[in-house]
Amino acid sequence: MRKAFTLVEIIFVLVVMGILSAGTFKAIEMIYIRSAQAKALTNLSLQSQVVLDQLSIFLYNRIPNSVIGYTPGGVCEPLNDLSTARPVLEWLGSMDDELLRGDYDGFVDMNASDKSSFTLSSPNTNILVNPDINLVFAGAFDAGSEEIQACSGAFGWHGVNSNLSFDVSVGTNMIVIDDSVKPSFIYEKYYLTQTAYSVARGVNVNLAAGCITDLNVSTSANTLFLFYDYQPYSGETYCGDTGSGTTAGKATVLAQDVTAFSAQEVNGIIRLSIDMDQTIRGRTCGVHVSKQKAVF
Repeated sequence: MRKAFTLVEIIFVLVVMGILSAGTFKAIEMIYIRSAQAKALTNLSLQSQVVLDQLSIFLYNRIPNSVIGYTPGGVCEPLNDLSTARPVLEWLGSMDDELLRGDYDGFVDMNASDKSSFTLSSPNTNILVNPDINLVFAGAFDAGSEEIQACSGAFGWHGVNSNLSFDVSVGTNMIVIDDSVKPSFIYEKYYLTQTAYSVARGVNVNLAAGCITDLNVSTSANTLFLFYDYQPYSGETYCGDTGSGTTAGKATVLAQDVTAFSAQEVNGIIRLSIDMDQTIRGRTCGVHVSKQKAVF
């Protein structure tokens, strides 16, 4: 009767255990990869949807036809010509918080206004002390031909003139247009604005700009930024602009791992597109999410 294993039997058992261990490890690795892939897919899907929802809220409070698509290097197109997707989207935001709060009315009493001195009667309007405020008439877009000026003289985008937005002083129940350029026509409805907005990826901006380095977060070519607090009608462009001009304003990070962002006009609406990628350890290809959102 044997009391021990032979060397051959021990080697055989070790070989079998090694094969089983390798198979078990591979199975566990695949489970881990699938779990990481599912988690990354969920996170990217959620992040991309949050970004698009945030941008749609900002764009909902835009001044109509102030929206432009921009490609660094000087290519600018107004909203109605945005048939080609552009990597940078810019627009003037209306002061909707102040409007909802009742700080201004949004309408001009044409009969009570003194058109000769450009003093507009705006009932229920309170004093707004802010040198960055500009006024844009909603009716300025009725002429049709003026719409194409968005990139060539309407709002001051990227160094051009600002002939359709006006410096104003807001007092009690009145607004005085004190811009050196006066409007050709005075319309009943108006918008007030105090900032422009821009959305762009790191690959299209100056990542060394102070407003970006001050964020103290990891940024790269695939970081999607929102720029704000700058006034193109005062000759300013967003602080991360790679073109010429007076850069100003602030920046915040919307999302990381954004491999593509674009905006274009389709059938009268703005279509936003975003692509996000994330690598998964153990896989040669990562997780990819592509989403679009229509903003009316």
